[in-house]
Amino acid sequence: MVNAFLKPVDKHVVAESTNLVATNYGRHIFNVKASEDIDNGKLVNIDAMKYEKNEYCTMVEPTATSRVGLILSVAVGADEKPLAATYEYNFYNGKDEIMRVYELAAGDKFSVSVNGIPDGEVGKFVVADGYDLAVADSAPTDKAFYGEIIEVVKRTGGNFFKVLVRKNG
Repeated sequence: MVNAFLKPVDKHVVAESTNLVATNYGRHIFNVKASEDIDNGKLVNIDAMKYEKNEYCTMVEPTATSRVGLILSVAVGADEKPLAATYEYNFYNGKDEIMRVYELAAGDKFSVSVNGIPDGEVGKFVVADGYDLAVADSAPTDKAFYGEIIEVVKRTGGNFFKVLVRKNG
């Protein structure tokens, strides 16, 4: 990941693998080359990715019919000073970097900082809107992927929406 401390941007999205089956067994973790600067907590179309070389794939934007993977790279930076350089919201996946993408399965749970789901609230559903998570009022019947916001988790570093994956594929 790139340390964005010196880049004048809003806080980046922070994501957590709260309970993903891909972290233990049964699903894939992909190495994907970022085609643009992109935050953790965004989505990638895992069905349309193309193998490149050296165990990494191309980044492809999701559509309504895509199975998706969650971008969730480890926040690593060369700088430890000033202290703000270590805050995770100052990190993003830079263009041409290899990032980690977790294949999502029904029943998985992950958390995304509230700036990653504008207008989100408990009981609402989320769908893929390009690389982003967008809010839907009801469970969609025409989407390959959707999840439900089941909780707001309050932390010292900010608030997070916990998402339960209801369908992916």
